[in-house]
Formats: sequence, C-alpha cells, structure tokens
Amino acid sequence: MNTFSKMSIVAASVFAFAFSANAQSSVTYKVVKVQGEIVRVKTGNNLSIGENVVSNENLNFKDNYSRAMVVNKEKGCMILSANSSNGGPQFMPAPNNMSVRSAVPTQPSEVLDFYYGFVAVTGCDSLKIDDEKLPINDESYFTVNYTAGGKEVNDKLVFKNGKLALPATLIQNKPEKVEVCYNNEFGLRKKSEFKPIYVDDNVLKKELDLIFNAIPGGNDSRISASVVFVNDFYGKTTAETVESWINKNLK
Repeated sequence: MNTFSKMSIVAASVFAFAFSANAQSSVTYKVVKVQGEIVRVKTGNNLSIGENVVSNENLNFKDNYSRAMVVNKEKGCMILSANSSNGGPQFMPAPNNMSVRSAVPTQPSEVLDFYYGFVAVTGCDSLKIDDEKLPINDESYFTVNYTAGGKEVNDKLVFKNGKLALPATLIQNKPEKVEVCYNNEFGLRKKSEFKPIYVDDNVLKKELDLIFNAIPGGNDSRISASVVFVNDFYGKTTAETVESWINKNLK
C-alpha cells in the first residue's frame, strides 16, 4: 500500500472518529419557552415551543436578551442563551436547586417586597404570611390601587387561611401597573408597585406539560422546576401558587 493510500485511510479514520465523537456529545432538548427571537441558521425559521433543538446547532440570537427554556430527560431544565465570548449557543443549568419555599412574611415590608417588580398573575395566586405577627383585619390590611377604564380602583387583598391573594377584579381589569399599600389603625401607610404579568392558562399548560414530561423523578421535582420556570420567565410567584395552578389545570 502506498503512502497516499495510508494517509487517506488515516484521514478517513480521524474524520469518522471526530464525527462519531461530535454526534455522541450533542444533546437534544425540547423547547419550553422562547423570549426574544432565536433563529435557526440552517432554515431561517424562529425557534418555537415544542420543537427539538440540538446542543451543537447553529443559532442566531437576534437580541442580547434572547433566550429559551429547554428540557432534556437526563439534563433537566436548561437555559439556552448566546455565549458572550463567541456569540454561539450555550446551555446553562436552570437554578432548580433553589428553594421554592420562600420565607413566610412577618412584616408589612416583606409583603411589599414581594409585590414589587414583575409579578406573575395566574388566578391561583397566594402569599402565605405569619398572621400572628402580621395580623390582617379591618384595621390592618393591604390594598391594590390602579386605574382601569379611566377610573381609580381600590380593592383589598383577599385574606383567607393565612394567605393573601390578589382580588379577582384585578385579573378582570388587567391594569398595566398596580400599587400595593399597607394600612393600619395607627395611620401607617407603606407602598410598593409592581407590573402584573398575566399568565395565559392555555400557554402555561403547554409549557408545564413539556416540563412534566421531561423532568425525571416525582412530582416534587417537577413542581420545583415549574416554580423556577414561572419565576424566571414570567414573574414572582410562590410554590403554593404554582401547585394550586397545576392541581387546577394539569391532570
């Protein structure tokens, strides 16, 4: 066998090994949600919910905030975003190990801290409080204040079984921003403001179905991943809220 033939065989072997190694190292994920715009370079189509994406696929992130939540049965939930060093895709583990059971508020300021920034509104919302240290009654209570249809609306947060909940009228009116105010018998008034992110039940059902079908383990792992997902891709929520929504909407 001449030298050229030997070199050809060696080159082919190296190529085959490299191809095999590359195929083995690639991981396929299911897309749960996309924020911004991520384009598949090969087809020119936007990445969409329910599609498969491969870890070594060539993707174009249209904005620096473009990202996606993806899932894989072995890897769990991952965040797909652009690599800041080379612009290519990177898959980072979602913070599934975070505690989804937040501390129970004992002070008005802790409740107001929760209702600040972006808050997911599902219709199953609840915030458990320590009602011995933070009593809610006719003299001490929280209200939501906003404008709807050119009118000022002032409603109390619902308090039941040790939990605060947003009033149903807020979901009906869908204001763009909401002020939360604490009032008590001594004339104390503290305020915060949040932007409600209204969750579409049909959309969230598709997204959480994908997570439930992909996350290994029992319901605790799936619910934990779902809470992290809602917190990260919608707005602040609680484990109780997500569990309640799941029990109502997912079989």
